[in-house]
Amino acid sequence: MPEHQESVAPAQLHWRNGQPVSAMFDDIYFSADGAEEVRRVFLQPSRIVARATTGAAYFTVAELGFGTGLNFIVCADELLRASSRMLHFISVEAHPLRASDWRKVASQRPNSPTAQALAAAPPPLLSGWHRRLFHGGRIQLSVFHGDVTQALEDLHARQRQPIDAWFLDGFTPAKNPAMWQASVIHRIASLSTQGTTVATFTSAGQVRRDLNAAGFAMTKVDQRPFKRTSLSGSFVASGKPQAERPPRRVSVLGAGIAGATVAHQLAQLGIRVSVFDPNGMASGGSQMPVSALHARLLGDQTAAAEFRARAFHHARAMHQDYPSFRPTGALQLALNERELIKLKRIQAVYAPDPLAAEDDWLHYQTPKELLASAHTQALGGLYFDRAGLVDLPLLCKTLLDHSNIELLARAAEPADDQPWVIACGTSSREHALGIPLEVGSVWGQLDWIQPTSASAAPTITRPIVGNGYTIPDGQAWVVGSSYEYRPWEPAAATASNIESNRRFIGTQDMQGLDYKRAPRCVSSDRNPVIGRLAQQRWISTAHGSLGTSSAPLAASIIASDVMGWVPPVSARVLAALAPTRFIARQARRGVKVVGPAEP
Repeated sequence: MPEHQESVAPAQLHWRNGQPVSAMFDDIYFSADGAEEVRRVFLQPSRIVARATTGAAYFTVAELGFGTGLNFIVCADELLRASSRMLHFISVEAHPLRASDWRKVASQRPNSPTAQALAAAPPPLLSGWHRRLFHGGRIQLSVFHGDVTQALEDLHARQRQPIDAWFLDGFTPAKNPAMWQASVIHRIASLSTQGTTVATFTSAGQVRRDLNAAGFAMTKVDQRPFKRTSLSGSFVASGKPQAERPPRRVSVLGAGIAGATVAHQLAQLGIRVSVFDPNGMASGGSQMPVSALHARLLGDQTAAAEFRARAFHHARAMHQDYPSFRPTGALQLALNERELIKLKRIQAVYAPDPLAAEDDWLHYQTPKELLASAHTQALGGLYFDRAGLVDLPLLCKTLLDHSNIELLARAAEPADDQPWVIACGTSSREHALGIPLEVGSVWGQLDWIQPTSASAAPTITRPIVGNGYTIPDGQAWVVGSSYEYRPWEPAAATASNIESNRRFIGTQDMQGLDYKRAPRCVSSDRNPVIGRLAQQRWISTAHGSLGTSSAPLAASIIASDVMGWVPPVSARVLAALAPTRFIARQARRGVKVVGPAEP
């Protein structure tokens, strides 16, 4: 099996007279009248607006060749203006744009709300699926970075809902033959149902014949005076059956970050959600008012590493829309050779192209660069410019304040014949339907501290993260977080937090100003537990100290399964997160107990 590749090669894009041009394929992305071309070639022949406004509550468009996102941008903006329906737009791109290119695209379309939203939260240059939610969840974008054949195989295996309309918009068959193979066309047909439309800029005879052979009745569309013809058609063969309708109501057990994120995403999809929690909103680990959002990268190219990198980007795109988030950046320092080796391994995996530094989401900093920030002992560091701080109680309050959500401060017993999401920390074990979850509670404490002598305090201008963290907070610092398999006395936890961060805060005496303690649910392998427990039951728990980044992606995984959509992560990531993953391990080594024994 080939080694998993995290980074993908970006597009080599340059602009010529206001038009984006691909240096790799020596072809333009769209004509000078780009938006009108999208309407002529794709929207009008496929009757997108009329079908989306009279059909089901959501409409699914799939595209080959995301490019500059123009088809998506125009389609989304048109539907936002014309209807109240939701759009799920699925696309594939082998060479995605850099962040700076997305900003350039948005600058060309200042009146497009979707272009601005996409430039503010572009998918990273990482392989596989990425999900973005725009305009209050009405527009959902799923983009696959990588090979078109791999993307279509994955869609065939995991997308239960058929596609309503196809946009085939890769570069010309003569310059990009891999996208126009007959096998690709037949895989498109396997994801279609009667009435699915297809439209494409090309009018090549072989493409038309392959589409006809796959079950599409094709016609030529007059495009004069811009070009002679394009192609459009409708699927007339017996294809993919319609999937089951999503439920109208879902109940969620737990009102912390795991429950609040999934409740909010389901509510955005038009589903009524009842959230039950006897402890009220934002209890447990979600009661912390300061939580660092950073990537916690592993760099070993495992499924867990793949999940963490994508979860960070997914979460950052969500958090930036809410008042609970404060962008600060974060610095991960290497103070010994072992830590330096790890940071360089991470850099090699996630930022391999030094020429693209301006678009990287992490930057390696040399000892000389760190010296300017007063980090005199560091051998190197990674700076995450998209990191920040999250106020978890405020986030939960904001997410649960939705017209489709009711919050009930009481316990509930999930029913087997109704859809439920279990997101109540360690208590989730009680509702796992006999699946043996290796999860438990580990206590943690945050401390607000201050040097007794301000003149001796080192300069810390941004959060320092790693094993624990130090966060500047006005005249004080927030340090944490203790990791207690058995709960400690608060004074002992304070002393531990201070000592753990001595290499950042110095050796001067500290005074404790305040502290906050809470249990965190963790699993035996430190990965969250996310996925389906039974036909109508899902779980999102054991996020531990990752919750600010992992819970939003967990919510999208569950919402996708509820809707019948391809999940926004790979199959190997789903397997690494699945609640059933402990069964085979327990057959080999018995049950691993996590946290303190039950009283």
